[in-house]
Amino acid sequence: MNVLWVGIGGAAGVCLRALVNTLIQSSFPFSTLIVNLLGSFLLGLLSTAQLKLSRGIRLALTTGLIGSFTTLSAVSAELFGFLQSGQYVFAFLYFMISLAGGFVLAYCGIKAGRKAGVNQ
Repeated sequence: MNVLWVGIGGAAGVCLRALVNTLIQSSFPFSTLIVNLLGSFLLGLLSTAQLKLSRGIRLALTTGLIGSFTTLSAVSAELFGFLQSGQYVFAFLYFMISLAGGFVLAYCGIKAGRKAGVNQ
C-alpha cells in the first residue's frame, strides 16, 4: 500500500514540476534551481514537523511528491551542458547555488519545523 501512496504523490510532483517548467522558461535553468531549492526546504520541514499524518500520506508527500518534484539528474545534465559549451562560470555558480542553497534551505526547513513544535 505504501508504494501506491508514493505513486500518487509522485504523479502530483511530476505535474507540479511540469507546471513550473512551463511558467519559468529561460536559457538559465531557473526552473530546476527553484524546484530543487523549494524541495530542499519542504523536505527539511516535513522531516521534522510533528504532523499527524499516516505513514502513507507522509511517504506520498516526501518520497512521492517532493522526490518527483525535485531532480538531481536535471541538475547534472544542465551542469554538463554548461561545461560542454564552455560556460564555466555559470557551471560553477549553478553547482554552488544548487548544492549550498539546497543545504541552507533544508536547514531552514528543519529549523522552521522545530519552531512549529516538532521533534528535536
